[in-house]
Amino acid sequence: MTRRLGTVRTKIWCAEDLGAAELLRGRFRDYSYDVHTHDRACFALITRGAIRIRMRGTEFVARAGDLYAIDAEEPHAGSPVDDEGWSLRTLYVDVARLNALVGESKRVRSLAGPIIRDRALTALFRHIHASSEAAGPSLDREEAYLAFVARLFERHTRSAPLALPLGREEPAVRLARNFLDGHLDQQVRLRDIARAAHLPPFRLFRAFKRATGMSPHGYQRQARIRYAADLIRLGHSLSDAALAAGFADQAHLTRSFRRSIGVTPGAYREAYRLIRPSAHAKAIAASESLPIVTFSQALESAR
Repeated sequence: MTRRLGTVRTKIWCAEDLGAAELLRGRFRDYSYDVHTHDRACFALITRGAIRIRMRGTEFVARAGDLYAIDAEEPHAGSPVDDEGWSLRTLYVDVARLNALVGESKRVRSLAGPIIRDRALTALFRHIHASSEAAGPSLDREEAYLAFVARLFERHTRSAPLALPLGREEPAVRLARNFLDGHLDQQVRLRDIARAAHLPPFRLFRAFKRATGMSPHGYQRQARIRYAADLIRLGHSLSDAALAAGFADQAHLTRSFRRSIGVTPGAYREAYRLIRPSAHAKAIAASESLPIVTFSQALESAR
């Protein structure tokens, strides 16, 4: 796919009162997202123009007024439908937090997307997002968020599919993912990954792409971005995060981050700096007391 990095204007922020969700408002022209995943569910409302989304087994166009939802760890890519591009409001949130919010913590749910056609739900989403950006009344926003989550779970989720029995190649794919996660700061060859997974290179390549929806290189790129984002949230400098995650330099990190997430690492860092200092310190302390979850572990938990 041709990489297009045209006009991009975005704002990203973190909202504690919405379950530590990340919110983004953006305008994109002549821009395409690389294939990527998110560690949380993604809800996006198109407010202008249209975007074409490619996912495993499907492709769809979301137009102005459409609300679409993509589960965590689901590979997808986005591109413009025409020269006008698109504008959107996006919410990234952990579905487990939504489960708990409405007393569904013991039930595993998946989103019945991708496009959700529900005017009431869309109106709630627009109100919550705009209110959060404008720092509107917290109580009003929290009540609207509860109404949004309750309606979402009542009408637009389904029981998560049962995990399929492990195939003969599944353990090898897991070994390959673990190898990549453990060597993010190094240049690796396909034969190195295949050796760690105990499969011939071509067989591993096919099995890996079938299991994850990405090639080993695509997975490596996404894992590096995910690890760099973790480090940035913890307060590490952008240059240190870039080197630790395997990028050649900070400029390389910035290009890759923008292609995948739509914002620069600097803007992402500022989103977490804007959290109240005491809450930010607590979040960092809590994060530092636990190991950073690797991309491979995130995929396993999403199954």
